[in-house]
Amino acid sequence: MKQLLLALCTVLIFTACKNNTTTAEKSTTENVISEVKEAITNEGLKAAIYQTETVMPGGMGTTSSTVSFDDYGKKSHTVVVAAISFGGRSMNTTTNSLRLDGYVYSWQTGNKSGMKFKIDESKFDPNNLDFSSMNEKLRKELNYKDEGTETVDGKECRVSSFNSEQMKGKIWMWKQVPIKMEMSVVGKSVTTTLKRLDENPSFSAETFALPSDVEFKEMTMPSTAAN
Repeated sequence: MKQLLLALCTVLIFTACKNNTTTAEKSTTENVISEVKEAITNEGLKAAIYQTETVMPGGMGTTSSTVSFDDYGKKSHTVVVAAISFGGRSMNTTTNSLRLDGYVYSWQTGNKSGMKFKIDESKFDPNNLDFSSMNEKLRKELNYKDEGTETVDGKECRVSSFNSEQMKGKIWMWKQVPIKMEMSVVGKSVTTTLKRLDENPSFSAETFALPSDVEFKEMTMPSTAAN
């Protein structure tokens, strides 16, 4: 889910040629929330590492996302590497998000400051937090539909579609893992595919550890997290 939102935000940012710090912080926070919501479920894998690649339209570049999660997503670490170019501008970033001990932390590799926010457990039902369980208002705005199941690379996936004024697409989900995503944003195609999946791996001690040299500023969780 986070990969889809990241792709959408990247297209819109470069199309509008905006570079506002406040907007970037808000987008990053909302993306982290979406990632947390997508990962937490008792019906999926207990632990996994998976990597996806998103190809941006018009030769703009790619983003690669590596997600490590344990305890059904109660602990997760996501690393998103973006290499994007558009209109003579380029963006090469590595962004981290870590869910740990009731908080979500977000920072860019190489930066000495980051953000954190406390998760309101009353608004995060671990048994019912995937893309298909969005609130009814948002489902109607996106014209969201359950499209049944489809087997992709030997895995039976839940297929979901959405179609709004600015974007439309499909997502193939297997448990917590996005096997494939196809999206059209303002007429431009964005595709995401699963490149690697390790089920129930062994994690190093550093996987879910906070960086000691980054200072985190506590943020208030946006109201969108409750939806």
